[in-house]
Amino acid sequence: MSVDHETLPLSIRDLQRTREPLERATALPQAAFTDPRVLDWEVEHVFMGGWIGVGHADQVRERGDYLMVEIGRESVFVVADDDGVPHAFLNTCRHRGARIVQEPEGRLPRVQCPYHAWSYGFDGSLRSAPHTDEIEGFDPQCYGLRSVRVAVVEGIVMIDLSGTAPAPDDHVGDMAPALARYRLDGLRRAQRIVYSVDANWKAIAENYSECLHCPGVHPELNQLSHYLSGETLSGAGAWCGGSMTLRDGAATMGRDGGHTRPPIDGLTEEDQRSVVYYLLFPNTLISLHPDYVMLHTLWPRAFNRTEVVCEWFFEPATMQAPDFDPSDAVGFWDQVNREDWHVCEITQKGMASRGFEPGRYTSEEFDVHEFDVMVADRYMEALAGAVEVGS
Repeated sequence: MSVDHETLPLSIRDLQRTREPLERATALPQAAFTDPRVLDWEVEHVFMGGWIGVGHADQVRERGDYLMVEIGRESVFVVADDDGVPHAFLNTCRHRGARIVQEPEGRLPRVQCPYHAWSYGFDGSLRSAPHTDEIEGFDPQCYGLRSVRVAVVEGIVMIDLSGTAPAPDDHVGDMAPALARYRLDGLRRAQRIVYSVDANWKAIAENYSECLHCPGVHPELNQLSHYLSGETLSGAGAWCGGSMTLRDGAATMGRDGGHTRPPIDGLTEEDQRSVVYYLLFPNTLISLHPDYVMLHTLWPRAFNRTEVVCEWFFEPATMQAPDFDPSDAVGFWDQVNREDWHVCEITQKGMASRGFEPGRYTSEEFDVHEFDVMVADRYMEALAGAVEVGS
């Protein structure tokens, strides 16, 4: 059930405290993480109210390739047409509403409902509807699949269920050149792991946006890159990010220093000594390594539970090598992921306490604050609208 802005259980005063400059700001209010009504509002107005990342271009590269995601009550699938151009549709047949695809990804020989066999073109047009030839006033052109706005920007597949979001290039903004430099659009996927995390999606996003916890929570990661290394990145677009510098002797982030793989073609020497992290609002986490890219997408399932899809991408030529083995990168980050999920889950439990009050940011939590401000701005827009309506 969606929550109207009039009943969003947050106060403008508390959100203004979050939107203060870092040195004066206070974290998001407790209800943002613990009240189901806030999550309902976010699903309706954030996840279904603008651009969200749903996957990578490699999943919809060939004819019939598709990916499917679930957001609240909606299910959407993206499928490639004969020319490899992606189209997105609500995952519901125009006959009796059955879901057309059931798996999160795959390849379709045709788009056909499994219930009564209505079939559609990859452009969503109705191609066959058995036993409708004699139905009065039935126009097949009026019964195509409901389309959803879709875009691919530097390999990131995004959808906009609202149909009214700004241009996708504006959403990605100044992050796009970095994704292009890492040839993200042409990378191929080597591994996919899905996690269920008992924490609010924003707690996971905040955790991704800082490494103050790394020495205690991720000692192996901290051996490869000092937690205070690198720099904060900023620019136009709905994102925040920063870099970390690899220590001497570390070629990438992987177990035992990482397997020997060539760097992504075209990277500078500086790129090859860094790992760059971006959070594309609201749900896409992009980690750029010298020899691979890791992608997380966050899918809220309850106010205290999030499904996280993690995927690893490499150069096609690297994957074609007879000795290609991604297990060092996958194993390393699977361990780091699970360490992160643990601290996010104990944070979620702690925030539920009646005595919990939002804390202050430290000087090293710039990206956490940037993300929280993006969230607070969405809340504020709704609450300001409620004030205007009531005045």
